[in-house]
Amino acid sequence: MAQDVSLEKLIMLTGDLPPMPYVARRVMEVVNKPSTNAQILQEIISKDQGLSGQILKIANSALYACSRRIETLTDAIIMLGFNAIRSLSIMSATKNLYEFTRRGKVLGLKDKLMWEHSVAAAIGARMIAQRVDVAYTEQAFMGGLLHDIGKLVILQKLPDAFDQIVEEVYNTGRYFDQVELEKLHFTHAEVGALLMKKWKLPEDFEEAIRHHHSVSPEINLDSQLVYYIDLANLLCRKLGLGFINEPEIDISSSLSAITLGISPAELQDLEQSIKTILNQEVHVFM
Repeated sequence: MAQDVSLEKLIMLTGDLPPMPYVARRVMEVVNKPSTNAQILQEIISKDQGLSGQILKIANSALYACSRRIETLTDAIIMLGFNAIRSLSIMSATKNLYEFTRRGKVLGLKDKLMWEHSVAAAIGARMIAQRVDVAYTEQAFMGGLLHDIGKLVILQKLPDAFDQIVEEVYNTGRYFDQVELEKLHFTHAEVGALLMKKWKLPEDFEEAIRHHHSVSPEINLDSQLVYYIDLANLLCRKLGLGFINEPEIDISSSLSAITLGISPAELQDLEQSIKTILNQEVHVFM
């Protein structure tokens, strides 16, 4: 039976969701200012030990493939670049939202599957952008990371409904948005777009997350971000990273693969690269 919960009511229920954490918000505010330098970012980020440690770990991970060991936060900021620092600040903020949702409890299987899927999608979207348009690299990483964040809101606010949705998805192989529409009359994509607005992220993210399950020729967005997110999401489904496992899915015929000009051979290479990075570096992100 569908729950009698409207999207408008959920918007009201999400009023106590945490805003973007202070340090991540400050990074977002200053990262694109011409006067900002590595020292300014170091002073901001060093106030958050968790974020500082995460940045150092990722700077030394296979994802960024640095040729030397990065020892200091300032060196990591310089090596990664300001856009990457913005991405990693958002990653920290997203992890904080997971912790808020669980309220200090140990992450359960649902949480781990969602986080693994989000991280894999972020890595995949970043790798796709590196092949298509390096200017989108960090934007794609952030989009992949955030695309399913609406599920966390539903998990927190409507846990029983979320469990029912997960059970239906797991047992039938149907997609989340289809089951959500039946049970809730809205989708996690819509909820995620609302959170992007609350966090005051660029409109590109709000629109891409809103449409990441409805990519079609009719969507006319200024940004390519939705295609990176959609293609990375499809790769995760094919690899079984998350709740859905579709090893036989033909990604090469998807609109996103065609639009971005990704060949079947490149898709196979991307699959292997995502698996390799996750196997080598999963501890960095979890």
